[in-house]
Amino acid sequence: MRKQFPVLLGLAIALGAPVAAAAAEPAGGDARAERKVNYVPQIEGAVKAKFELSTYDGKFRFNVRNSRFGVKGLVSPHMSYKMQVDFSNEGKLSVLDAYVAYAQGHFEFVLGQQQYRFSADLDRGPSTNYFANRSFLAKYLTSYYSIDGDGRATVKTIGSRDIGARLTYKSRTEVPFRVLVGAFNGSGINNPEWQDGVNVMTRLEVGGEKEGLCGAISYYNGQSPSVQRPSGADGVESYHQKMQLIGGGLRYLDDHVYAEAEYAQRRLKGAARTTEVMHAAYVQGFYKFVMPPSWAVVRYLAPIGRWDMGSNVDYLNTADNGHEWFSANRMTLGLNIGFVETLLRSELRVNYEKYFLKRKPGDFARNPLLQDKFTIEIVASF
Repeated sequence: MRKQFPVLLGLAIALGAPVAAAAAEPAGGDARAERKVNYVPQIEGAVKAKFELSTYDGKFRFNVRNSRFGVKGLVSPHMSYKMQVDFSNEGKLSVLDAYVAYAQGHFEFVLGQQQYRFSADLDRGPSTNYFANRSFLAKYLTSYYSIDGDGRATVKTIGSRDIGARLTYKSRTEVPFRVLVGAFNGSGINNPEWQDGVNVMTRLEVGGEKEGLCGAISYYNGQSPSVQRPSGADGVESYHQKMQLIGGGLRYLDDHVYAEAEYAQRRLKGAARTTEVMHAAYVQGFYKFVMPPSWAVVRYLAPIGRWDMGSNVDYLNTADNGHEWFSANRMTLGLNIGFVETLLRSELRVNYEKYFLKRKPGDFARNPLLQDKFTIEIVASF
């Protein structure tokens, strides 16, 4: 109980802060807000379809990476909700967001299945990602492995979402900042496992929330869901891995320029008390050229580039389903062609990925994942 007291105290403060803020609001505030509130639900979604070609052996595929649909809205002047489903998350149907939020003054409290907001790139989905494929940081940071009694590995991931509670404080100072504190199950989406502890996330953001210059630092501490490893003649042993993430980044965005850099480190400690340390980082950006009205179809062209790296990245060898690691740098160059003025709304993307492998996995020749490739992608979001 002593171990849980700080967490329980933090949750009590999180639950009480919006109520206290509401009590401090002048009389008549709710009535004024009521006249301005629109309770009509907002519908949103995105579809990403693409063609990929490996330059290593000429193999190709067509793929629908995402097909998302969601709805959000208000049920009172201060309480909102959001629900989102992906009908084709790498071929699977997944419930993504399912939460209720209460906002009052400087505070917002969110309870349910949500993004825990550790990393900017980890949070990006099909309607917010500028590239056809995710960075090493977004794809591999929260992936880990469970090994069964036959020595075969199974990919597991917490992803960018979890079930829990998060409190956000937003300042209204000349230099705005935001403080986020959350407590989560640590078992990922659609998996409300009973735990003897919670995973805790804290994040500080300083600067523009959507545009301008913004810097952030984050810390995440807890444990992964139960995993398995062989235990000799006794069969299979289940245990939890201690997980610790630290990260930070800088971003600048305006009407024409986007530039961002981010770094994250993961420390994963297993039952044998050995610690695996993974590093991931990227630098990426684009420049948006607005086309003249005489261009009837294309509204902008955005040359885009990214350099990202991953060190000691967990990897599933498709030849024997074994657990491996790889280390690599990757260069991605491309062009985003927009058919409406708003970024990411209606785009055709052409990307080329060049890998520089320091530690090549055993199934490199048969697995296109880390092979150089061209990707042509169409994104439609609403």
